[in-house]
Amino acid sequence: MRIRIEDDFEDVLMKAATGLGLGKQALAQKAGLPVAAVAALLNAELDEASLRAVAPVLALDADALVSMANRAWQPEPIKLEGLRCYNTPFPVTGYEAMTVNSYLVWSPHTKVAVAFDTGANVDALLADVKALNLELQALVVTHVHRDHIDAYDELLSHIEGGIAFAPKLEPYSGADLLEHGDWIEFDGFEVQARQTNGHSRGGMTYLIEGLGTPIAIVGDSIFCLSQGGAPEHYAQALENNREQILSLPETTILCPGHGPMTTVADEQVHNPFFPEFK
Repeated sequence: MRIRIEDDFEDVLMKAATGLGLGKQALAQKAGLPVAAVAALLNAELDEASLRAVAPVLALDADALVSMANRAWQPEPIKLEGLRCYNTPFPVTGYEAMTVNSYLVWSPHTKVAVAFDTGANVDALLADVKALNLELQALVVTHVHRDHIDAYDELLSHIEGGIAFAPKLEPYSGADLLEHGDWIEFDGFEVQARQTNGHSRGGMTYLIEGLGTPIAIVGDSIFCLSQGGAPEHYAQALENNREQILSLPETTILCPGHGPMTTVADEQVHNPFFPEFK
């Protein structure tokens, strides 16, 4: 199943403008546009000239933003033995089509498995654990926004010893707490915690090594073509995403909390928030 890209171009504009503290009037003045033109963009009415005018004001890459607005690119589906994504509905008021991702990672050799976040429902994840004869040893949480941990207790009841890990800055329900740079070792792979807060107070990215291709479970730190909203800590979110995620090897698979999986290489080229990589 192909998961749709989470954000549209107007979402990127709003996240950047909010993060920089720019209202419609200020953005229009800096871009040399009528306020009505900026309002139209934020209302998803595409005008390429106006979009290119606001892009540099918001420190966004204009070509990537135009490509996004025209839906000119989307990532190819990613398949890797030892990695599965589960996309579950999580409707909220005003965004009834919202979905959220969780992930199962396992060693094909040892059959040891770890879940990352839970989404809204873990039935499909648990069915795969059984069908693939895996040993689910732990749950690892990227951040504690409700959509990502809605089935926490249900999943934990299927893990011997109820072993869970969460960011130290976002403790949750007795989980062992992780700091930046901590490693967790499992039979067949290991997991490094990388602090990528900004969207949330203590959000973590988890780099998984040992499965051939590096994998980063990024939560809401980064999305395909976008990043999680960070109205109060926008600069911190950008810096962490650059230094802790987009600095990883280009082949690294990025597993976001919303939208399709992508790679470091693709986000360096296509994500409007990071013009310095273009």
